Amino acid sequence: MYLKIANDNGNSEQDLIIDDELIQQPNVFAKLMRLPNLDDVVQENVLKDIHNQLLVSIEGGLYYIGQRALDSGLPCHTIEVGIDNNKLTSDIVYINTLAHTAAAAVKKAAGENMKALDKTITVHVDMATALPVSYYSKKNANDFAAKFSGKKHHVCVYVGSQEVVVDVNYDFVKVIPEGVTASFALKNEDDLYHAYNQAHADAPFHKEDFAKLRVLHIAIGEGTTEFPVTQDVHFKPDFISGTNNGNGHAIDAVIDDFKAHFGLMKLTRQEYSDILKNEGHKYHDTALEFVTPALEIQAEEILHKAKQVIQQANNEIDVVCVYGGGSIMMRSALEKKLQDYCDRAMIKLLYIPEEYAVTLEVKGLNVFLHSKIFDIVKKATLEQA
Repeated sequence: MYLKIANDNGNSEQDLIIDDELIQQPNVFAKLMRLPNLDDVVQENVLKDIHNQLLVSIEGGLYYIGQRALDSGLPCHTIEVGIDNNKLTSDIVYINTLAHTAAAAVKKAAGENMKALDKTITVHVDMATALPVSYYSKKNANDFAAKFSGKKHHVCVYVGSQEVVVDVNYDFVKVIPEGVTASFALKNEDDLYHAYNQAHADAPFHKEDFAKLRVLHIAIGEGTTEFPVTQDVHFKPDFISGTNNGNGHAIDAVIDDFKAHFGLMKLTRQEYSDILKNEGHKYHDTALEFVTPALEIQAEEILHKAKQVIQQANNEIDVVCVYGGGSIMMRSALEKKLQDYCDRAMIKLLYIPEEYAVTLEVKGLNVFLHSKIFDIVKKATLEQA
């Protein structure tokens, strides 16, 4: 069995495209001391929704993964914003990537007819993933890839009461800088600037333009914001910067007061974020009221850094492109001020619409994964090994 995986590990959410299927999961796990009773769990139900029902054993540890972890009520391990943003050393990134890879293999083995599963499945994987540009170096990229490739990983997936051991072999893993990932999407997805083009019919964007435009990316995540400058699918090494800004910092600043307001004993950052995304939740309006002032502070700091990067480039930027999960909630606080600054500097502002903002990087990774560039790099790397 063979899988192609594009893997974008965010501080809050892990976005994967596995064989062209988009999978979005909270980037958390909960560790169990013992295996729960699974006798009454219906295997077919697990297979139909395996990434939301994921229980695995990896390297001696037993884990609920992603949404299953949040639903369990157990303490969840999360990527703490501003503290453990280093994906190179993150257990969460490593465990969750292995788990979702194995889950996809089990689902593929079962097929649409939900056929009986073998006790052991072997899967070979090509994967494209990324590191923040502020962490990126050739050594770090190679070290990150080596966590997965060059060894066989054994993952036990619990499908109801059946244990399926998946032998995962990452045949080739290529790590590229975040920002470059988005550039692949910008060159291939016309829908990204459809709204912009409707408002700027006199000077619309075309995907071919992004082969030559100098782009300042403002990639706003949960815990970090990256500010790479790219041209085509290459980043400029003199413009490698990131800051500890994002929605997660705003939530962390208000979550204790919010919990006290409603008498909540526990609430994770991811759960608060889910409330904000769900307009029908009974706490949504209050959660938004609490977090808005903190989001405005984050937006001001991001704007200040963006101005610094543009000034460092002596205004030699053609487009500022804003995206990422954090860009959605910060739009009202950030866009107008950033637009005013860009207008003065004669720079176009492309604020990616909400429906594309979160998945821009994983879609770019998937474009790269299926490109001739990936095939050439894979062939050259394996020949040198």
